Amino acid sequence: MKNNPKWYPLLLVGCVLLLASSLIACEPSTHPPPPSSSSHPAIAASPSSFSFITEQGGSNPSSQTLEIQNSGDGTLDWSATDDADWLSLSPASGSCASGEINNVTVSVDASAISAGDYTATITISAPEATNTPQTVAVNLTITPITPTVTYSVSVAVSPESQTGLPGDTLDYTVTVTNTGTGADTYDLSISDDYGWTLTAPSATSEIASGVFEDIIISLTIPEDAVPETEDEITIIATSQNDPTASDSTTCTAVVVSAVGAPSVSIDPATQMVEAGSSFSIDVVVDSVGTPITACNVVVTFDADLTATGLTGADLLGTFGIDALYLPAIDVGEVSYGGARIDGPIAVNGNFVTIDFEVDAAAAGTYDLIIEATLRDANGDPIAVVENDSQVSIVQ
Repeated sequence: MKNNPKWYPLLLVGCVLLLASSLIACEPSTHPPPPSSSSHPAIAASPSSFSFITEQGGSNPSSQTLEIQNSGDGTLDWSATDDADWLSLSPASGSCASGEINNVTVSVDASAISAGDYTATITISAPEATNTPQTVAVNLTITPITPTVTYSVSVAVSPESQTGLPGDTLDYTVTVTNTGTGADTYDLSISDDYGWTLTAPSATSEIASGVFEDIIISLTIPEDAVPETEDEITIIATSQNDPTASDSTTCTAVVVSAVGAPSVSIDPATQMVEAGSSFSIDVVVDSVGTPITACNVVVTFDADLTATGLTGADLLGTFGIDALYLPAIDVGEVSYGGARIDGPIAVNGNFVTIDFEVDAAAAGTYDLIIEATLRDANGDPIAVVENDSQVSIVQ
């Protein structure tokens, strides 16, 4: 082949390009190799916290489940601990492959814990894990015991029966007892068969659980009431907190005639004494038509008169003084009584003698007022005709 000078430049450019390409292919790379995948395990815990709630003294709350997962590669050998006596974990350790989940039962024992809010921490550890340890919060709330309040009431009356003359006012003691577990107030409904005049409160005061309150109700017998009429009184107490909680009781009033009714009188009915002197009265009981088992008298008087002594006549043939009727001399009042243990007896005579002294400055007319209670064979009060007395003091 003949040399052709016009191809030389083209051949030279080709050689230069071939040489540059060879140099580039032989130069080492400056980029790092792609990273290789990790073979370490990692801890994933779910949920991130727990909440338990129960009432003090009640049953333990239901257990809950903690999921521990290996979110990395390899094998996750884990252990779990807590920092509270009332918390327990089961199981407390385990092993799981990549992506595998182990379940742990989280339980609470609140039997020995008082009401309040408590916290604890579950710690999950795994030596080979890239994120060890992991923690899970636990909250426990124990609410106070809420007592169940019950409402209940009991009603009783004393005496259950009384006799009275037309025009008399008879008093009864009604005992209202709170038999529920909480304080309560009771509305009172009081009625009778004949619509006689009744005086009573409309409600009790607030009564604590297990406590009672005595209230007085009064029945006035009409002046035209027919003897031997028996009027029944009904007392109902109803809880203001629970209208279904109520109780009732009854008592009776029996009208008697003044003819033949027992009487208690002061003898003499009137007397005149000098100021600064002394005098005596006898309290006379007449129950010839109605045998009695007990008698109690209270004589009240002005402070210008001073009771200095009393002498019982043992009219009832008592075997000692009943504890309810112990003799007592107070300013403006004398009380004396006796009771039989051998059954009722009909009596007529002096029951007690009371001695008085008169203030030197006293002058005028003074009333000696008697209040008497006689009881029949059943121990119930009976109607009594009471006769007061007057003392005229002269200077």
